[in-house]
Amino acid sequence: MNKYKIVKRACFFLFACFVSLACVERAGAQALKINMPLLLVGTPNIGAEFTISQQLAINGDILWAPYMFKKQHEQVFRALVGSIDLRYYVKPRYYYTNDMFDGFYIGPYVEGGDFNIGIYKGAGKNSYRYTGWGISGGISLGYKFYLSKRFRLDLNLGLGYAHLQYDKYYLGGEWADYPIAYKDTTGWIGPTKFGVHLVFNLFR
Repeated sequence: MNKYKIVKRACFFLFACFVSLACVERAGAQALKINMPLLLVGTPNIGAEFTISQQLAINGDILWAPYMFKKQHEQVFRALVGSIDLRYYVKPRYYYTNDMFDGFYIGPYVEGGDFNIGIYKGAGKNSYRYTGWGISGGISLGYKFYLSKRFRLDLNLGLGYAHLQYDKYYLGGEWADYPIAYKDTTGWIGPTKFGVHLVFNLFR
């Protein structure tokens, strides 16, 4: 991927963050959140939750992994992924005037994005790079724990079906830019997303 595309994706991610921050109050958002495991491994991400009625909320997340390791066999790990889920809080706890819900929730979700991933497997083994896109959908469930007036801990798991389409390349070398497989597809049923979010309550 050339530098122009890298800058383009970085600008898109920053724009998405800016839009999220600019719209939260007008749209009635109650909280911003960060997926801590992703942040700890250096993957920028941000999320927001919006109440739409009593016991119902919409949650959105976006992440961007921008990594390329030229000195390590041209390994690359890049992805731009967004998701949205509808949450039904079964028995909301700590119900405040700003409608921020705590407790167990469940609901449908959809997730999509693109990727460019190549991992070196070691000397004497064939290593490949995969670039393409994916989409998934299913059931999201989790529990939001009360920590303080401003903070929550949101544990989330998505179970469903994921569909991936990708081109396959050799990792590094003179043939690295020539696909050896074109528009391959694969599917997966099981966990497709997870989150351990630190949640900041905006208006409490």
